Amino acid sequence: MLSTVLAAFVLVAITMLLHIVGLVALLLALVRRHAQAPTQFWPMTLLLVEVAWGLILIHATQIGLWGLFFLWAGCLPDAESAFYFSGVTYATVGYGDVVLPQPWRMLGRIE
Repeated sequence: MLSTVLAAFVLVAITMLLHIVGLVALLLALVRRHAQAPTQFWPMTLLLVEVAWGLILIHATQIGLWGLFFLWAGCLPDAESAFYFSGVTYATVGYGDVVLPQPWRMLGRIE
């Protein structure tokens, strides 16, 4: 139980750090390219598309981190299961067709 809590603490901390660093990098890149915010429809649309893709990349990285942990810890039998479980859990879809073994179930809720 203690190892699960410790793993959860470390994973959440790294997830938060990835999100913070990713958002700062995204904002800095956007500020450098767009010194003044666009005011017309298509330039504003392009800016929002860039933000959306940046956020998708940040979230995909976080899903990958959890998937790699599930694979490394032997929670799931293969990479496909680990990344699939991580994706549906992160997105709060949680189909339930893939589940973690008993000692690791708390991680699914925390992700």
